[in-house]
Amino acid sequence: MPILKVYILIFFSAIIFLCISFTKSFGEENVFTINNIKVKGAITVNFSREKYLNKAFLNSFEILMNKILLTRDLKKINNIKLNQVKNLISSFQILEESYREDIYRANIKILYNEEKIKNFLRKKNISFSLPENISAVFFPVFYINNEIQSFDENFFYMEWKQTEINTELINFILPLEDLEDISKINKMKNNIEDLNVDSLVNKYDVKNYAFALMNYENKKLNIYLKTNFNENKTSKNISHKLENIKDKETLSAILKNLKLEITDLWKEQNIINLLMPLSINLNFQYSRLEDLDKLRSIFYKIGIIEKYTLEEFNINNSVFKIYYYGNPKNLRTELSKFGYMLMNNQGVWHLILNE
Repeated sequence: MPILKVYILIFFSAIIFLCISFTKSFGEENVFTINNIKVKGAITVNFSREKYLNKAFLNSFEILMNKILLTRDLKKINNIKLNQVKNLISSFQILEESYREDIYRANIKILYNEEKIKNFLRKKNISFSLPENISAVFFPVFYINNEIQSFDENFFYMEWKQTEINTELINFILPLEDLEDISKINKMKNNIEDLNVDSLVNKYDVKNYAFALMNYENKKLNIYLKTNFNENKTSKNISHKLENIKDKETLSAILKNLKLEITDLWKEQNIINLLMPLSINLNFQYSRLEDLDKLRSIFYKIGIIEKYTLEEFNINNSVFKIYYYGNPKNLRTELSKFGYMLMNNQGVWHLILNE
């Protein structure tokens, strides 16, 4: 290609990039798309298709909120009305529908409007989370009156997979019983914070884990919870009054609460504070204009990026201004998933494509 044509191409590319501020759309990335909402009911004289669609809308909103909100914030949106939910929906699609045997059945896909959801949550001063689905080992250790229970006697081990919560963001892997592991835990029981949980879960080729040491005595169940999600380790203590250790109904409620606590810890690492967006200038070097256009498409795929502008442009180096939610660590992690390394060199941020 003649040199003049190359420079003309660069000139017009620069005009296009510099004149446009690109705004992210979470909705296009299916973050706010709720699939497979199924409704059914008898077809009677007073049958109303709209009634079942409305039921699907309300169900989908509940699923969405459980997916992106921390448990403690769900009560803040308990009283939302149907017309408010409808106003937050961009579109819906009936994937399957039948009227066979006097039973109405439908499978519906519902797409929520990203901007309206954000404004709705912002007005209520609620931050939301954009966690990805991960796998983690759940390692439950259960003592009753200081006597450790084998896994086949351990209520939390036996019922963990059978207990469902509204949003299953974590694929839990249950460990195999290992006498050596039990011996390690028994030795460290009184100094459990110093227990090297990594040594217990490394054999499962999964770095993420939730380790729960539960001890029941004096009508109280104390839980020491230790988690590691994407190299971010946390710990907390939880206590429940429990009159009867054989009360399965109460134990099931405690188990479900524990599952929600663990899921919330993962959500908290991915919180997006809508009131406090951050911005960062990134220097990006490249050898081809195709690399620049590829990076633009990558920005579009990253959920925490709200929008971006191209501040400077030349043949092999450009500066982007990125508006995003979270912190630089979150942004670095998201970019690394697409093969980019974010580095800070004396206060200047550089974005490097790993070859």
